[in-house]
Amino acid sequence: MSKLMVVNQANDTRIPFLRGMLVKSLQEAGLEFADAYNVAGDIRDDLDDSDEVTIDELRERITEILTEEHPGTVPKQYREEGIFREKLIVVGGAGSKDPFSRGVHVQRLESCSIASAQCISITRKIHSHLIKNKIREITARRLTSLTYSVIRKEVDQQHADYYLIWRDFLKNSYPLLLFIGGVPGSGKSTIATEVANRLGIVRTQSTDMLREVMRIMIPEKLSPSLHTSSFKAGKVMHIPELYNKANDHLFYGFQMQSEMVEVACEAVVQRALNENVSMIVEGVHIRPSLLGRIESSEAAVVPICLAVLSKKRLIRFIKGRSSENKQRRAKRYLENIDAILQLQTMLLSEADNEDIEIIDNKEVADTTLDIINIIIQTISAKYKNKIVALRKQYS
Repeated sequence: MSKLMVVNQANDTRIPFLRGMLVKSLQEAGLEFADAYNVAGDIRDDLDDSDEVTIDELRERITEILTEEHPGTVPKQYREEGIFREKLIVVGGAGSKDPFSRGVHVQRLESCSIASAQCISITRKIHSHLIKNKIREITARRLTSLTYSVIRKEVDQQHADYYLIWRDFLKNSYPLLLFIGGVPGSGKSTIATEVANRLGIVRTQSTDMLREVMRIMIPEKLSPSLHTSSFKAGKVMHIPELYNKANDHLFYGFQMQSEMVEVACEAVVQRALNENVSMIVEGVHIRPSLLGRIESSEAAVVPICLAVLSKKRLIRFIKGRSSENKQRRAKRYLENIDAILQLQTMLLSEADNEDIEIIDNKEVADTTLDIINIIIQTISAKYKNKIVALRKQYS
């Protein structure tokens, strides 16, 4: 079977018919993947005996099938967007030209503490506006202004301000340092990954990974606390007689372990600052003593302490992560659940004393949104004298 070619006479181009490309376009018009795949298959079967088809003929046939099988808004949305359409180009301040990416646009909206479904809706409205008005090229400043206007209308002024603030923050290449602390099983790694994806942060670091590296470099005899879990460090150390109250061994061992890991954490964070790169650091060793080592006038430093206040929920989380990763077995955590809860009490007390935000992690989506909200509020505080000027610039 010869390859079907799509001919665009206006641009004098011949493009191979790609079912995957059509499926994606139909999804963007509002179809679920299975329906989009079936429609694309029907189109390919209809044109099985043809060597080429004009783009207008192809669009007409697709519209006919959509109207028959999926009447409503989908055919209209498809007609507005079209298939094999010219790319929308965003012109940067330095004259650079890049395709408009709806995925990137949605991601930037999500950075402003707007719910994902609403972000997708806003991006789709902006894209449809550009297509409907036959705008093929738009400046980055005009796109920002248009997005700001839509957010004001669809959400509110506060989130529209958040959008301008986040854009300016990125434009000036200020680094964001997000620290997520919490006991084993509290969901630190999962939440760090979710936040990194939504904010487009590519550098993340686990304090446990740093501790693994230090274990290779420092023998167990010199530092036994490094070579065991955070909640068991006190059991492998010689504890001074001063520490003879209940839980003193637990806290003393963890304190010694943390002080060593903090040295490595500080080095990693300092490198990110030197390179002006945003970073997320997560781990049980995120404590006020580490945060006190970080000095930067330009970086936005956001500490978070994750908690799981329900013992039953913490047990469920620990069991859940064990089933997802066979290497992280639940048994030793469950056997030490009381020690983990005692360690959590210590971490929460430290965070509370230092006014560090504490989030009870119940649902990943809610916790992720809470953290992004805290981040944007932190950045907004740095922009309190600049927001009026930004509004004027993009209004």
